[in-house]
Formats: sequence, C-alpha cells, structure tokens
Amino acid sequence: MRKIVSGLALTSALMFTVSANAAEHVIKMLDTGEDGNIMVFEPAFIKVNKGDTIKFVSTDIGHNNISRFIPEGAKNWKGEVSHDVTVTVDQEGVYLYECDLHKFLGMVGVIQVGEASNLAEAKVAADKLTAGMAMGAERMNKYLAKVK
Repeated sequence: MRKIVSGLALTSALMFTVSANAAEHVIKMLDTGEDGNIMVFEPAFIKVNKGDTIKFVSTDIGHNNISRFIPEGAKNWKGEVSHDVTVTVDQEGVYLYECDLHKFLGMVGVIQVGEASNLAEAKVAADKLTAGMAMGAERMNKYLAKVK
C-alpha cells in the first residue's frame, strides 16, 4: 500500500512539474505583418514544448484559425472568426494551420512541438494545402524549412 501511495505522489508531482513549466505563446492574426506581407500569422513559425499553450489572438478582425494537419493523437481545433482561440499542444510533431477565410492569400502557419517526427507527412499535407493559392504559397515551404 505504501508503494502505491508513494507512486501516486510521485506521478502527481511529475505532472504538476510539467504543467508548471508549460509556457504560453502568442500568435497574432494580422491583416499586415511587420515585413509588409498581407494576411499573416505572426510569428507564422514557432517551436514549442509538449504541453505548452498557443494563444491565437485576433489582433485584426476578420480572421480565424483552423488546424489542417496535426500529429497522430493530437486534437484538431477550429476558432471562430474574430475570436481568440487557445490550444494546448500535447503531442510532439508538426502542426499546420490556416485562416480558412484567407488561405488563398497564403495565411498559413506551422507549429513544431518537440521532435518533428511527422515532418515528411507534414510536407505532403502542405503541398495539398497550398495547391490553388492565389498568392503566398511559398510561405508554407519557408516555414517548414525552419523545422529542425
């Protein structure tokens, strides 16, 4: 019985340590980015740790955020237009997301959580996601090139 209680206490302490060390990252949804590009997430590429929280902030109205490719076992998300959305990334790998209203203008982004074990699959998904974009299709490859 003592071993069970000790094991539960250790497990609880480890879980608290992981959640206490989790960070919150902010990604803005913008009409115009710092570099002059229109319809962007800023930053559009971010590398975080498992358990971290990503807050997509509706800095400029008229944008949303939807997951389009996620690691196996992760949860999809879909934010409402002109509303912030908060996502906890609990699986390692590469996540691809977009503003579905402005995807055709290249409003896409990449999150890397820990090790990018699904990078090859993410690249295939990115090719499908960017097909038919009117502009900004090169952005996804630029962001995926930052995955290490």
